[in-house]
Amino acid sequence: MKTGSNKFMRTLILILGIIVGLAGLAYAQEGEEELGRKDQMQTLFGFDAKITGYGSLESKFTRLNAKDAVVIGGHGGVIFNRYFYFGLGAYGLVTSNKHPGSFPEESLDLEMGYTGLMMGFNIMPKKVVHFSIPLFVGVGNLELEHKNVFIENSAFFLLEPGLQLELNVVRFMKIGLGGSYRLVHGSNLRNNISDDDLSYWSGNFALIFGKFN
Repeated sequence: MKTGSNKFMRTLILILGIIVGLAGLAYAQEGEEELGRKDQMQTLFGFDAKITGYGSLESKFTRLNAKDAVVIGGHGGVIFNRYFYFGLGAYGLVTSNKHPGSFPEESLDLEMGYTGLMMGFNIMPKKVVHFSIPLFVGVGNLELEHKNVFIENSAFFLLEPGLQLELNVVRFMKIGLGGSYRLVHGSNLRNNISDDDLSYWSGNFALIFGKFN
């Protein structure tokens, strides 16, 4: 258990370091347009902080417990000066996922859902095609059933960083295509399902609505 925790922490630190580095580099490049406005009042979120809202519907194509899976959900919140966004989100498994149970020794149905905080950084958001660096941090629940009868469940912690290509379709709508990695930690079931069985890459498709100017 201690080895798994150390591995998780090393992976977490590496991922956060990469995200911070990419966001810092992108922000430095975008900062050139602010140089001509140094005489204006500075605020926590930049010059003349502008706060708008957004909402996103998302499908994730992934693997869960060594089986193909689809997770759907969404998130919504606020955007600060077009670049930073912060909100709440929730996702759930919508495809059937069978597990050969050992307690009891029957085929079990696996269900999973999670919720938490979404935060991220938009790179060159005014361009028709641009990038976004999202990070989802949350908690979830994993449940096993047999013929609609509850068997057991477990809570878990989840970290999901990603990279998304976005296309500005109209002023209030964007399309996002990208990938992310779902890193699960802390699940605890009698049946043989580990954190590694729940952690995997995802290909993501999103419809994003809001005020982006």
